[in-house]
Amino acid sequence: MEPTTIIGALARMTTIPEEEERHFLKQLFWKPVKKGQFLLHAGDFCESIFYCEEGLFRMFYENEDGSEHIKSFVTNGKLFTDYRALLTAEPAFLSIQALEDSRIAYFTKAAMETLYERHACWERFGRKLAEELFITKSRKERELVELTAEERYRLFQKQYPDLESRIPQYQIAAFLAINPVSLSRIRGKR
Repeated sequence: MEPTTIIGALARMTTIPEEEERHFLKQLFWKPVKKGQFLLHAGDFCESIFYCEEGLFRMFYENEDGSEHIKSFVTNGKLFTDYRALLTAEPAFLSIQALEDSRIAYFTKAAMETLYERHACWERFGRKLAEELFITKSRKERELVELTAEERYRLFQKQYPDLESRIPQYQIAAFLAINPVSLSRIRGKR
């Protein structure tokens, strides 16, 4: 049986009876993901919810001119997906790419729908996941509107204390919605 660290992530959201836990583990697919590999390209249909057991991903938008806006970084122990695309069955706006060799688990939307019918714990999980994703989105929007670039950088350092050495500066800048030169200036103030 594969590692059950994903059960710990789910258990933070709801209590899962042992029988449901066993059934859920049978719905999971596990796979290694190489650095640079995409789980999702903008324009694709998103049919899965992913769990990062080990590694690092970025979720980003790409403009027609090729510039990128990183929505979030995903680290160990996190569930992630393009939730809008998953719910609407419309093409994704986001791309999801591995920044390091990683290992994920994933389950399909169809499996999730079946789980909802099996037991109330899965309905609670779905609600808690939606709430968590909404809160994260709201916080990011507020930060972009109300915080200065330097304040966003300091918050990034606090939220992701080990990432600065693992990702290129231009990607940190894309996450903070500033250009790399501005980030260099901010970093130089230390």
